[in-house]
Amino acid sequence: MTPTVRSYTGISERGEVKVNNNFGNRHQDPRRGQSYVNDRQSGAYRPQLSPEEKARREKIKRERIRREIIRRRKQADFRCLVVVAVIFGLIAFFNIFQFNRPTESEVEKRKLAEFPHLTFESLTSGDFTEGINLYFADTFLFRDSVVSLSKKLDSLKGYQLDLGDGGFEVLDPGTEKDEDDSSVGDILAGLEDNTEDDTVLPDEEPVPAGGVRLNKTALTLTVGGGAVLTAELDESVTGDVTWSVDNSDAVELTYDETGAKLKAKASGDAVVTCKAGDAMAECKVKVESVTFGGVDNGGTADFMTNGLFIYGDAVYTKPWYLENYASEYGDTLAYYKKIFPNSRVSACVIPTSAIRIDNEEIKEKLPDQAEIFTRLDELIGTKVNFVNTYAEMYNNRDEYIYFRSDHHWTQRGAYYAYKAFVESVGLEAAEHDDFDIKTLTDSYSGSMYEYTKNEKVKTFKDTVEAFMSKKKLTMTVTDRSGAVTVYDTAIMESSKTYSAFLCGDNPYTVINVPENPQDRNILVLKDSYGNAFVPFLAENYGNIMVVDTRYTTMNVKETFADYDLTDILFINNLEAANSPAWAKMYLRAAGVTVD
Repeated sequence: MTPTVRSYTGISERGEVKVNNNFGNRHQDPRRGQSYVNDRQSGAYRPQLSPEEKARREKIKRERIRREIIRRRKQADFRCLVVVAVIFGLIAFFNIFQFNRPTESEVEKRKLAEFPHLTFESLTSGDFTEGINLYFADTFLFRDSVVSLSKKLDSLKGYQLDLGDGGFEVLDPGTEKDEDDSSVGDILAGLEDNTEDDTVLPDEEPVPAGGVRLNKTALTLTVGGGAVLTAELDESVTGDVTWSVDNSDAVELTYDETGAKLKAKASGDAVVTCKAGDAMAECKVKVESVTFGGVDNGGTADFMTNGLFIYGDAVYTKPWYLENYASEYGDTLAYYKKIFPNSRVSACVIPTSAIRIDNEEIKEKLPDQAEIFTRLDELIGTKVNFVNTYAEMYNNRDEYIYFRSDHHWTQRGAYYAYKAFVESVGLEAAEHDDFDIKTLTDSYSGSMYEYTKNEKVKTFKDTVEAFMSKKKLTMTVTDRSGAVTVYDTAIMESSKTYSAFLCGDNPYTVINVPENPQDRNILVLKDSYGNAFVPFLAENYGNIMVVDTRYTTMNVKETFADYDLTDILFINNLEAANSPAWAKMYLRAAGVTVD
């Protein structure tokens, strides 16, 4: 609206401005020399501003607007901060206090970390707080969904080749593995230069006149472990030999004419006494519980998803071989032979599932596993007992020895590796008829879908078959929280997954079979492939100690010094045997400092 310009003729006696409506041009206010204009819409008069004044007022206006915008932005930022804090606070609250916290990951097909047990030792060592961190990291809300999404994104790297009706789809072509110096060689070289053989064989003391001499006068065992004591009598000693223990809560004792069989039940000290007539001898026994507090030395080293491919109705794994890594793996096992000179050390390396493929066009695209195992035998077989698992499994490749939907082998496949091992050490393998073979489920969906997120893989189903031993046994499991549980079987029939075997991956497991020779002891160091394998050893060994070095800082050299180990067995899939990570974990477990 155009304002009307009025002129001012003067000031009245009352001080009012006199307006001349007959003039259309501006006039100055006699008092201030200021021009005024009338706004017809409001009827008010306002001063006519100079350009400089207009610019000044516009600047002030812009400054007020700018400050208002900043104020509102700060308010919005604060509100967003409050909302984010509330959301994260609620997530943290429900993470801490969530009900029905999961104990097993359906995505990763493994047991999750458990809340650590609070003891003075675990609190002062820091294992308790580490266990709490692992517990919450392993069981946070929607963890499986996050892991599943990550795997699905990884699967976008896949590509497909047309090889006829069977189809050949590479889900993750993988990357070439560099033969860079892994530092394992330097560590082993340092051990050769600086480590002296500290094994001292004590002089055998004669049997005291009119007395009894025991094969051991002091013994350290872990909960679930066992040992055998034997007695030698002086010719002059007469009477029946009897054995007793002063703390049956810590040590269970049975004996016959061959000696005393001890089984460690709980932590504590005990004295085992042997009497014959008036003669007597004692052995002091210390039983230690093993606490791990959630240690994790790299569980992902168990299986690498590089080189997965689909052929027909199964997912397969490409075999790998790198000579320098394989050689270091063999040298690591040879070091165990050095620190356990009276034990037989064996390597049981498991072929990949690609062993089952007979299609020549596909086999041309894969490394030849027969050649790989020949080279492994040349590298490792001169240092320790290298078990020829490839030949036994290849000869039975038409059987159901690998899952279609899981990266593990079946227990039937593990049986043929067990057969190859026990025959390599001069023992007799149990036959199929010696087991109660049960089907735990015929609708098992394994780990491969979560690794690949391929919809075709989602339709693959497997049968979980269990070879149940007919022998009575006890299995003592120490889980990652340090909790100890005793079972009367090595296979959990209630589980319908690969975790049925040995209750999944745990730091330390001990199996005792009373009817087997109690002085035939075996230490098994393994990855998850060992889970399906170890239950077969109950057919031949009295005491089976199983260590998973991914989840423990146990020093096996110190822990098993008193066990008179007959055998030490390393069982790993082919990828782990070509991985410096596993060589380092095994060295660390032997008490070697590894950076």
